[in-house]
Amino acid sequence: MRKLLLLSFTLVLTLMQQAFAQSRTVSGTVTDQSTGQGLPGVSIQVKGTSVGTATNADGAYTINVPTNGTTLVFRFIGYKTVERDISGASNINVSLSLDNAQLSEVVVTGYGERKQESFTGSAVTLGGAKFENKPFATVDQALQGNVPGLQLSSSSGTPGAVQNIRIRGISSITADNEPLYVIDGIPVMNQNVNDEDTGTGSLSPLSSINSNDIENVTVLKDASATALYGARGANGVIVITTKRGKAGKPVVSFSAQTGVVSRAVDGADMLSAAQLDELYYEARVNAGQATSIEDARARYNSGWDGVTDTDWKDVVTNDDAITRTYDLSVRGGNEKSRYYVSAGHFQQDGVTVGSNYKRTTGKINFENELSDKFTLSTSTNGSYVLQNGQLEGAAYYGNPESAYLFTSPFYSPYNADGSLNLDLGGSQYNPLYIAENDINRRKQSRILNSTAVEYRILNNLKFTSSIGLDYIINEELLYDNRHHGDGVNSATDLSQNGNSYVYNNRNFTYDWKNMLDYSWVINNNNKLDFKLVYEAQKNSYYTVATGGYGIAADGLVYPSSVGTVDYGTAAATDWAINSAMALVTYTLRNNIFIDGTYRREGHSRFAPYNKWGTFYSIAGSWLLSDEAFMQGTSEWLSNAKLKASYGKTGNAGIEENLYQSFLSYSGSYNSSPAVSPGQFGNKYLTWENNYSYNVGLDFGLFNRITGSVEYFNRKSTDLLQDVPLSYTTGFSSQYQNVGDMVNKGWEVSANADIIRSTDFKWNLGVNFTSVHNEVTRLAENLDGGEITITENSVRRVAEGQPVFSWYMPTWAGVDVQTGAPLWYVEGTSGETTSTYSKAGYSYHGSAMPTFFGGLNTRFDYKGIYLSASLYYSTGNKVYDSYAHYTLSDGRYNFTTSNGYATLYDRWQQPGDVAENPKNVYGNTSNSAAASTRRLYDAEYLRLRDVTLGYNLPAALISKLGLSNVNLYVKGNNLWTWVKDDKLTFDPEVKPNGLLQINAAPLKTIAVGINASF
Repeated sequence: MRKLLLLSFTLVLTLMQQAFAQSRTVSGTVTDQSTGQGLPGVSIQVKGTSVGTATNADGAYTINVPTNGTTLVFRFIGYKTVERDISGASNINVSLSLDNAQLSEVVVTGYGERKQESFTGSAVTLGGAKFENKPFATVDQALQGNVPGLQLSSSSGTPGAVQNIRIRGISSITADNEPLYVIDGIPVMNQNVNDEDTGTGSLSPLSSINSNDIENVTVLKDASATALYGARGANGVIVITTKRGKAGKPVVSFSAQTGVVSRAVDGADMLSAAQLDELYYEARVNAGQATSIEDARARYNSGWDGVTDTDWKDVVTNDDAITRTYDLSVRGGNEKSRYYVSAGHFQQDGVTVGSNYKRTTGKINFENELSDKFTLSTSTNGSYVLQNGQLEGAAYYGNPESAYLFTSPFYSPYNADGSLNLDLGGSQYNPLYIAENDINRRKQSRILNSTAVEYRILNNLKFTSSIGLDYIINEELLYDNRHHGDGVNSATDLSQNGNSYVYNNRNFTYDWKNMLDYSWVINNNNKLDFKLVYEAQKNSYYTVATGGYGIAADGLVYPSSVGTVDYGTAAATDWAINSAMALVTYTLRNNIFIDGTYRREGHSRFAPYNKWGTFYSIAGSWLLSDEAFMQGTSEWLSNAKLKASYGKTGNAGIEENLYQSFLSYSGSYNSSPAVSPGQFGNKYLTWENNYSYNVGLDFGLFNRITGSVEYFNRKSTDLLQDVPLSYTTGFSSQYQNVGDMVNKGWEVSANADIIRSTDFKWNLGVNFTSVHNEVTRLAENLDGGEITITENSVRRVAEGQPVFSWYMPTWAGVDVQTGAPLWYVEGTSGETTSTYSKAGYSYHGSAMPTFFGGLNTRFDYKGIYLSASLYYSTGNKVYDSYAHYTLSDGRYNFTTSNGYATLYDRWQQPGDVAENPKNVYGNTSNSAAASTRRLYDAEYLRLRDVTLGYNLPAALISKLGLSNVNLYVKGNNLWTWVKDDKLTFDPEVKPNGLLQINAAPLKTIAVGINASF
């Protein structure tokens, strides 16, 4: 046994000695040739092997080289690849120089990739760093302020809610205005998954994407860039590319983040108990119901005990709201196969009690060169989302945000014994009880897969076939307890109390592309590239819902336990697109590029003889700085490219089957089922058309400044409108192609390395956009006059005005002698009246911003960095939908709702110059009716992001076997400045411009760590 052990030990030592003899260690540093600063993340590979590594945060590296290794290959995006002979060397330092060809960033279009220098369209590409470690439930929130021409507004502060994005204005009145989203080549849906009118907010499908899995995001804006997508690209395209594997040593990365969540905007202050009590008795006197305050106190009782003073905003605010993120990924491969695998978990509480969001994701991305001819790639993303939402968007009694607006401060949320108070006067519910006992829950399961096979027929000819699958299952449960709130259907018959409803839907989309690419190099100065595409996309949607009332016991939350089923529905819809496309690119001397795109597309939403549309674009760019006559400017003009494009796209963003005439089978007559006309239909219904042109200049100065200036003009024609009909037809309206609208404006962006030295760097970027929107033609009535469209009684569509302009009487203030409200009889000045019916209506601007932009900056000093970003928006106004109650000057403030604290500044006696009219109990003056009193200037500036971080020195972390460690603290939405002092709510609202009692936006402060080895 001893001899056997000794022999084994000797054999192991011999093998170890041979193993060590077969490899050696080479180390060194990789730096930027122009600055001398270390470059992190440089890929280093032993040529001809799969052995590789990457530089750490300081640019240092160490690699074990096998005995047959003689050359190291250094690769880094934006820099020229370098090969170094390592024969007999143990320390190799390399300086990489910029590669101007690579610096023209790659633009991912979803149908391939183009270098920025040859790209003729208008597009912005953001790297993954813009999305990493962002405490946002939806990835699109990170776009705000970073993309000129893109305007984002949040629909709600509830984590996971849908964000509203408009690119270069609004293109349609009634059809879809949202951009198309493409994830790893798959066009996906981004509509609210809650298709039922349940009042429980929204859940975005994009919330299923882990932002730390994103490689880059490209926003396509003009016709040249979006004509590839035909009608789907009418409102712009957002292309999301997730991370892929890289050749070299496997890199394991871990990140964690935790922080606190609070309100980014506090919202309105409400009347205190003492103020409300004072106004109550004053209102009685002003109404003639008492001769003095003392008389009013003797006659009436406000209901205040003189002690209780509840701030219901504090009650509904979740003071313990947190956010947490954990991510783990592995990335690696060799020259033949590459992989990326990740898993992540994200959770975030809302700022109101009861709302929260959780997401778990997993991703696998694999590429393999099967042979010299074939390459297979596949990417799969799976996610599970759980959102506990809330009633919002209106003055629902169960909406916690409306609770603080409407519940009287006279009442305490708790009884004397500590139990929750369920008697708050009137119809108000205790939001704490609702949060604890009701359920507003959504679950979303999603699988995204993109698989492609590439066949290189010849060196200049390849065929690619790809299939994209997007499968989403959504489940929604709405449960109202039987003791308090919306579930109390009867005060006497308890068997009717308690509600439960479920809404389930499945959404499946596939997209199949077949592409043939051919490159013809005519000579050294002339080249033609051809791409032919056939694409088929189909979407299938199925929904089923049921529910009822009458629940016998607590804990029974599903409809299977209801006594009476009063709701049941099921429906299935589908749509399909078929298209063929040709793209030709001509290159002259590698600095002049001309693109032509032609797409023929058919859509099932239109009648057979109208379903096919033709879309096209023509574009060109000239890399002016490469011309011989410009060489004298090379010292200061490092890049200059002129570009122009013109094209046509379409819009089919309407409901299915609107062209068809239908019968309705849902009615009854004489206690029997009945059939009646259901839809008038329009067999001539077809695409909206968008004709747009774009001219621009991309520039670079002193090798430090880059920027772009662009002018765009987009005309929308044949707008899809719901046009009123004569009632003699038996229908009230019909969808028709009528109307024109134009959006035009400027986009400017610039980025500068103000200081760029070895130890210290300062970068500053800025962008802004101006947009002018105007409706130029509408449907006409029988007399030839335009048929205006009025929405919410305060917004109107009219020729010569921005779409959905504010249209209402103009507030003229308060009569200093009588305290009566005043409006202008005509326009915005001149004669006034205190009779609301005599007030004149006029236009008051747009709900959409006309100027917006962002500023971002970053400082780096020896591993320490500080970054910040600001967002600015102006030119629009927002309207307070529920100030009819909270600004009612005594009409509702003592019965239905509390009032804004500003009501305390009111007229009391002749000569008073006050903000608000006389306070009258049961006020009938219409002082809070629709007018510019409730319309606010929405100009604002927001500090979107501040991050302070530190990259630990390589000498320290290498001892732990790590290649990179980054520690940081960051804040989002830390500060908001609003120009209009009267606007106390968040000015960032839906594109309709209405303040509608949604959850407040989130402010987060978090700490985090990123580490890799």
